[in-house]
Amino acid sequence: MRTTVFITGTDTGVGKTFVTAALVRELRRAGVHAGAVKPFATGNRADARVLRAAMNGELSLEEINPVCFRRPLAPMMAAWLEGRRVPLRVRLPAKRFELLLVEGIGGWLVPLTERVTVADWAARQGWPILIVARAGLGTINHTLLTVESARRHGVKIAAVILNDVDKAGAAGARRNATVLRRLTRLPVFVSVKALANALRRKAR
Repeated sequence: MRTTVFITGTDTGVGKTFVTAALVRELRRAGVHAGAVKPFATGNRADARVLRAAMNGELSLEEINPVCFRRPLAPMMAAWLEGRRVPLRVRLPAKRFELLLVEGIGGWLVPLTERVTVADWAARQGWPILIVARAGLGTINHTLLTVESARRHGVKIAAVILNDVDKAGAAGARRNATVLRRLTRLPVFVSVKALANALRRKAR
């Protein structure tokens, strides 16, 4: 069975790449042939390099990140300033992996074009999504907004993971996770290893 999961964030800089790479490493250690791609990027391919290292160089940077713009802006803005268009049809190497993680760009509603957001694009693919959120102050509001929007788009939410637990403090992260579980009725993790185990069970 082959599975694809889309990884989005409640905001830019919440640690999607860190979580995605960590999940790939954990899944591979558990015997799951996992891979990761980031179809859209701006600024540079630094995130693609992190994902490539997690896969031990199995994919090229171009396979991991087929669409990249020079300016570190939302794709719509970067493409407009560079006189280009954002190609929404991208080829992904899903058949090469038991479980493919597809990392989004920025937050859930970042515009890829004037008419298509990350949310629109992900919803069209039909994949379940994983939401990466901060563990600390503000995460309840940001996560609830993202969950509400994802549900309006008709997307299945596989789980939420709270990132940067050390900065927030373990006790605070656990409290926020408990509140979010009650409010969203979703699995909410504070451990990448625990999340990887849950994804592994679904992939097998």
